[in-house]
Amino acid sequence: MKRKTLGTVVLAVTMATALVACSADPGTSQGDESAVSGGTIRVGLDIEVSSVDPIGNDIGQQSSLVLANAIYEPLLMDGPRGELVPVLAESLESDDLIDWTLILRPDLTFSDGTALDAAAVIAHIERAQNSESAVAQGAQEIIEIAEVDETTVEMTLAEANATFPRYFARNLGMIGSTTATDPEGSPLGAGPYRLVSLSAGSSLTVERNPEYAGNTPAYADEIVFQFLPDTDSRYQTLAAGTVDVVWIETPSLMTQAETDGLQLALANATTATAIFNTEQAPFNDPLARRAVQTAIDRDALLQVTNQGQGALSHGPISSQSEYQTGSTYPEFDPDAARALLEQYGQPLAFAYTTDAQPEAMARATAIQQMLGDVGIEMEIDVADAATWASKLFAKDFHVIEFVTSGYGDTGSAMTMFEADSFSNFGGYANAEVSALIDQARSATTPQERSDLYNAASELIVAEAAVLFFTESPSGFIASPKIGGLPDVSDRNVISVSPGEWWIK
Repeated sequence: MKRKTLGTVVLAVTMATALVACSADPGTSQGDESAVSGGTIRVGLDIEVSSVDPIGNDIGQQSSLVLANAIYEPLLMDGPRGELVPVLAESLESDDLIDWTLILRPDLTFSDGTALDAAAVIAHIERAQNSESAVAQGAQEIIEIAEVDETTVEMTLAEANATFPRYFARNLGMIGSTTATDPEGSPLGAGPYRLVSLSAGSSLTVERNPEYAGNTPAYADEIVFQFLPDTDSRYQTLAAGTVDVVWIETPSLMTQAETDGLQLALANATTATAIFNTEQAPFNDPLARRAVQTAIDRDALLQVTNQGQGALSHGPISSQSEYQTGSTYPEFDPDAARALLEQYGQPLAFAYTTDAQPEAMARATAIQQMLGDVGIEMEIDVADAATWASKLFAKDFHVIEFVTSGYGDTGSAMTMFEADSFSNFGGYANAEVSALIDQARSATTPQERSDLYNAASELIVAEAAVLFFTESPSGFIASPKIGGLPDVSDRNVISVSPGEWWIK
C-alpha cells in the first residue's frame, strides 16, 4: 500500500474542522482552581453496564462515554462545535477521503504495560469487523489495512467517506488489547484508569492506571460509577452526598440543581424524536405519518417536557450543526392534520412505545391528547429498557420514542435514513435520500456537503420519516466540592474524561 503524504487534507475536509496534527484539550474546566490529586469520586449514571468491552453495545451511548473514556481513552474525542481533537492519536488524515493515515502518539501502553501500537490498532479493528455489534459498521468500511511502522496505520475504504474519523471518537477508537483482559474478562484499555471490579447492575470501580502514557490528568485515585437508572433517585443520591456527580437529562432537576447550589455542565446534546415503522400499516403510508406530524404542537412539548429549556428539533441536522441552514419542518396545524386524515381515508389508530421516565410519559400523554383532538387514537405502550430495545431492533412497534445523542454529528445522524443502514430502525427507504447522503459522504468541500445534507433533510422531513420534537439539555450535575467540571455548552456530543475532575 502506498504511504500517503500527510497534511494535505486534515479534517477540515470532514466536518467544520478536520482532525488535527497537534494536541488539543477537548474540554475547558469551569473556574480556575488548582487541581488536587487523591481520593475517590463517585459518579451516578443512568445506565447499567454488564461489560466494558468496546466491541460491544454497553458503553456506546453518550452518558456512558465518561466511563469508557476513563478505561479506553479514544484515539479522537468530540470537542467544541463538532470538532474532533486527537487524544491517543496524533493525526488521522486523507488526501482523497479513501486512503487514510493514522499516526499514534509514541510509547502508548495498555494497563499491563504492553504496547498499544499499530499492530494493536489493526487487531482491534479486525476484531470489530468480525463482530455483530454496532461497531462493525464503521470497521467494515475498511477494505485494506496495513502497518507502516509502530505508530502508523494506513487504511483504505471501499468508498470515500468524509465522516470516517467520527468512528474513532467512539468505540472503534477505544482500542482494547487482544492479548490481555481485565478482572472481568474485557480487553485491557490504555486510558488514565483501569478496571478494578464490576458488580452487575450495581457499580463499576476503576483506579489510576500507572502505565498510562497519554496527556489526560488522572487526579482521583479511584472512581466508582454507580448504575442508577431511576432519574429522581439518582438526583437524590447527589443531593444526599452519596455520589458526587450524576448524569442528568431532566430539565426540572436541572432547575432544582440551580436552586440547590449544585454545579451544572450542560449542552443541548440530546434530541427527542419518535420513529415510525414505515414497513407496516398504518405508517407505510406517508399520509398517515404527515397527519401525525402536523397534529403535534412541538412548542407545547417544549414547555411540558423541557420547562422551556432547549430548542425545537427541526430535522436530522441539529441547530448546532455547521450544516444547519434553516427549518422546513411543518408548523402545528390541526386543520391540515384533519385534511390529511381525510385523504388517508380510514380511521388512524396506533401504539406509541416509550419508557416510564417522567419526561417521556409527559411527552406521550401530551401527544396522545393532541392527536385525539384531530381524531387520531393513540395508545401509550410503556416498556422497560430491555423490552424497548428488543422492540426497536425487531421493528416490533408502530411508533417508538427515540431519545438520542446521535444527531450531534450530522454525518452519523444521516446514516439513520439510509435504506441499508444498521441504524435505520424504522425501515425508511427513499433512493433519492440514500443517494444524497452517499454523495455528501464523498463531497470534498463543506459547502457541497451542506447542500447535499440539506436536500436530504428536506425530503426526510417532507415524508415524515421521523417525528422530531426537541433538542434537550443533558450533561452533568456535580457537588460544589468537585473541581474540573468542564464547560460543555458548545458541544454537540458530551464526551469528557473524569480524570480531569478532582476533589476540592
